[in-house]
Amino acid sequence: MSPTIFSLASLAPLMLAAPGESASDAGAQALPPWTPTPAIEVREPAPEATSASLARPASAATSAPAARPASETPSAAPVGPPPRNAAPVVRSQSAATSPATAPAEEDRVEEALPGTDAASVNNPALAAGEHMDPHLPGFKPWEVGGFIDVNYGYNSNNPDNHVYRGTSVQPRTGEFSLNHAVAYVRRDAIPGKFSPLFEFAAQGGPAADALVAYEPNPGGANGKFAGPEVWKHLSRANIGFRTRHGTELVVGLQLSPVGIGVHWSPYNWNYTVTWQLNSVPYYLSGVKLAQTIRDKHQVQLWVVNGWQLLADNNKAPSVMLGYTFTPSDKFNLGEYVWIGPEQADMRPRAWRLFSDTQATYNTERFGVGALFDVGADPRTDLPLTPWQMWMNGAVFTRWRVLGKLRTWDMALRPEFFWDRDGRMFGVPQTLVSAAFTNNVRVFNNLLVRLEYRYDHSTSPTGFFYRGPAIVDGGPGLARDQHTVFFSVAGVFAHRFGGKRG
Repeated sequence: MSPTIFSLASLAPLMLAAPGESASDAGAQALPPWTPTPAIEVREPAPEATSASLARPASAATSAPAARPASETPSAAPVGPPPRNAAPVVRSQSAATSPATAPAEEDRVEEALPGTDAASVNNPALAAGEHMDPHLPGFKPWEVGGFIDVNYGYNSNNPDNHVYRGTSVQPRTGEFSLNHAVAYVRRDAIPGKFSPLFEFAAQGGPAADALVAYEPNPGGANGKFAGPEVWKHLSRANIGFRTRHGTELVVGLQLSPVGIGVHWSPYNWNYTVTWQLNSVPYYLSGVKLAQTIRDKHQVQLWVVNGWQLLADNNKAPSVMLGYTFTPSDKFNLGEYVWIGPEQADMRPRAWRLFSDTQATYNTERFGVGALFDVGADPRTDLPLTPWQMWMNGAVFTRWRVLGKLRTWDMALRPEFFWDRDGRMFGVPQTLVSAAFTNNVRVFNNLLVRLEYRYDHSTSPTGFFYRGPAIVDGGPGLARDQHTVFFSVAGVFAHRFGGKRG
């Protein structure tokens, strides 16, 4: 190693260490910013207060029943892998803590990236082990927040259309891009009470347009009040209620629990998302009914318009069943099964069948997750009615490099996607991909990321856009793609309402 590189490397721990934190201490305790761990808050107790009265408020179970079983007993905050909702939890020190020992306001850093709860609806991988009803004081049901994600992407194929093929989360390369901007307001359930639920989020940017690019417009040009132009600025819009016993009923535009990850990229371990996540619904429009059973189990029933559809592409809904098992605050298992008509033929013999299985294990210093999907469509609209099948799997890992307050984490994710008949991505192929991400949290609200990603397609005619070859199925497409993304994300979230404990 050259003296210059060695000198720069030796400065990294000092640059990432927080004020008053030595480089040797910069690798222990703190959780990664994209996990659902609560803020650290220290407040001076009232004279009659006890240590129990200062315990952290519970996470809201509003939109995250799958991730949080109901419980009467508070539990330690979980460490969860890549996102989909948990309301912010606040971890307070005991009543014996002196105000003099509390960190200065400018030095206090939240353990979770602000807004992590709003980014993670129903994803058991995010809030594994967190309980729905700890019945603790100080819970604030309302939250407002948002984020701005700006990136620059370098693509080795340098496509003329600047399109990063295959993803709706980072759809542009070869330019500085205001990739995604989101603002939201939500109301979570008050622990232990019958509560209304509400969520609304507006969005803009290339990622917002790409998300709804394939929304159907039933009836074509004469089918008014539907299509991408109608829906593209809506990210969430739902309302419902939750009972004191953990039963939830929610209707509207909701985040899908299928897969590991979310369309709001600041909250994922890796910056880009998997091929799997771009083949399953990011959102669902319809009704969700969920029930928690004996703290560790939850079942869900979804009746929706269709596979990532706000407007329906036929005249019948689809159904999804979900089950999550959370035996501890470190491990979680989720299973989702989809069945329903996703083409013009609505007969049962033409229904789509799909299964998503996901499991996660996570600790403060290290986390690992895995998923496996398999799906099939009986294509009654084609000769001989072939079954078009696909299958995919991915492994997620993340580990803390150094830092307690200002942190540096790394994440590695290999995956494969077998699209036997081209049902998901239009080309019969197997996609193999790997992403390696560096995540540096500079401040509470500022996340800087650098990611390298490699993609390979087995299609003999290629799959990725390259230079002037920007037509799907046309000549000159590439079989390999190397991409480097540099991203800066600013995030904000604020809880309010209710009474402090």
